[in-house]
This record gives sequence, structure tokens and C-alpha cells, in this order.
Amino acid sequence: MGESPRIGNSVGADVMRGVAILMVVVYHAFGSFYGWHLPWDGWLRNFSEPRSETLVWFYPVSFGWAGVSLFFTISGFCIHYSYLRAGKFDPGQFYWRRFWRIYPAYLISLVLFAILFGYSHLTYKGMSQILSHAFFIHNFGSEGFFAINPSFWSIATEVQLYLLFPVLLFIRGRLGISATLVILFIVACGWRIIAISNWGLPEHPIDWVWTFPLMTWFDWSLGALVAERSFQGRRAFKNPGLWLPASLLLFVLSTFYKPLTVFSFTLAALASAVALDASLYVRWKSWWAWGLVFIGTISYSLYLWHQPLIPYLINRLKTISGSSFVAWIGLVPLLLVGGWVSFQIFEKPAVAIGHRLRRSRRRADS
Repeated sequence: MGESPRIGNSVGADVMRGVAILMVVVYHAFGSFYGWHLPWDGWLRNFSEPRSETLVWFYPVSFGWAGVSLFFTISGFCIHYSYLRAGKFDPGQFYWRRFWRIYPAYLISLVLFAILFGYSHLTYKGMSQILSHAFFIHNFGSEGFFAINPSFWSIATEVQLYLLFPVLLFIRGRLGISATLVILFIVACGWRIIAISNWGLPEHPIDWVWTFPLMTWFDWSLGALVAERSFQGRRAFKNPGLWLPASLLLFVLSTFYKPLTVFSFTLAALASAVALDASLYVRWKSWWAWGLVFIGTISYSLYLWHQPLIPYLINRLKTISGSSFVAWIGLVPLLLVGGWVSFQIFEKPAVAIGHRLRRSRRRADS
């Protein structure tokens, strides 16, 4: 069977989750002040007349959005591996656990940011945004995609991928995981054809059209492939020393040529799947790895709150310290403290409530 993965304690996945949230936080922090990407000159990136000279010097930071691809891959891995360990799919239990893990903390963040940014329930626009976010459908159009909290789009997409999970299991049960991925890739390419025909090429891969569930379903399922192979005691990518640099190179090149950006998110997911697969075989003992495990543990709370708070925190820290350097150095520790507090007072209690209610219901039924 070969080398066995060390996934009993999910250290590799937690480390990768920590990497993903740091990529996203740094990207949002940098982009809020210096720009999100370089402009296009026809079908190529324009480096001669950049929107921000700083963005040119720190251009790798602009790839931080790929942390979302990594998040999707990790999610597909964790969800599918849990199913494989259980040996069956219980829809009631699955969606019950997902609800209490995601929704209470999300709803609190949604309500507070809606109030903070003036989305009044007394207006049609405000109420439509609040309700579309509450029901995770705001990512089905440009008007709601970045509304209230721009980071919320990926949570909606994630929930929609949970709803598609039984379909993935149905196809996999009849054709196997490899054929399932082929089918999902064909579906994703079909959506790309529809998208290009109706909306043209994207200015940036993070857009409602280019992160639609029918496209990102394949990306999420790459994590399921890693889970399947790991459960069998095999590597999903037998030569990561070749797969990882090759997939990273293709990802970077795709971002320079506009027609290829329709595959950028998927190429980032492929590189993420290779990295995740390799991480399962690493003995994580260093202090920084366990620091990433901690950050990965609070990553959901950190994700819920960080983006709208970044400009406010940077400006406040600049005012207090009188130094931009101090403000940037102090940003991440403040966000980590806030994420830990949210994890302790919102996430953990909600999950505990869900467990207690589930046990009470089982006792009542027995």
C-alpha cells in the first residue's frame, strides 16, 4: 500500500488551513490599500503603467486570493474523508452538523456588518441583501456578490457545494472517484462556455460568474480525490516534487494571459490539492507548524470578520502609533486575537449546542 498518511489528527489539513487564511488576510490587507491586480492591456497584464507601483514590487501578494481555492480543496477533503470513515451518508446528521458549525457565527457577523454598513431592513435594497445573504444566494449575481462583507461569497458557494455533495456521492458510487472528477470537469468547462458567451472574459477570477458552484464543484472535489486516495493508503499525486511546481507555474502563467484566467481558480485548486496531499505525509513538529494549526483552527472566525475590519484597524493603528510600519505589524496579531475571541464565544458554543440538541433528540427517539 505504500507510505501511510498521518491524517488521524488532521495536522496537515490544519496547517494548510492556516496557510490559506493567512494568504487571504494578507491579500485583502494589501489590496485594500494598493490595489487587487494589475490592469489589462488587451489580453496581457500591463506592467508598464501599473495602478500601483507597490503592487508591482509585491506582485506575489496579489495571488493571495488563491487561498480560497485552498479552502475549497481542504473542505472537499475533510467532508469526503468523514464520509469514508463513517461508511455511510446520513443527510440529517451531515446538514445538522454543518448548520451549527457555520450558520450561528455567520448570522451574527452578517447582522452586525449589515447594521454597520447601513443595510436597513426598512428598505427594499437592504432587506433583499440581508435575506439573500441569510439564505446563501447572494453569490448568484454581481449586485450581492461583494455586498455587506465581500468575503461572504465563498461561504455561500461552500454551502451550495454541501448541497451538491449527495450528487457527487451518487456519481462516485456508480462510476468511481476518477470518472466523477472527469464528469465534473466537463460540467465546469460547459459552464465556462456559457459564461464566456454571456459575460465575456473575466477581469479577475473572483467574480460571481467565475466562482459559480457548477465551476468550483470540480475544484472542491479535488479535495475529495485526496481523501479517497488517502483512505486507501495511497497518494493522490505520486510525485509532488513534479506536480506542485508544474501546477503552480501553470497557475501563475494563467493569470498573465486573459483567456486563460478562466482556469486560474481551478489551477490554484490543483496546486492546493497537491500541497494538501503532500502535507498528510509530513511530520509537523516545528513551532511554526503548530502556530499554523492554531491559526487554522480559528480560520473560520477570522475569515468572517477580517476583511471589513482591515481598513479600520490599519487607520486606527496609524493614528495611535503615528507609524505605518507599526500599523501593518500590529494588524495580524489584532486579527488573530479577534478571531480567537469569535471562535470561543460564537463558534464553539454553537457547535456544542448542536451536539446537545442532537443527543437530546436521539434520547427522545429511543
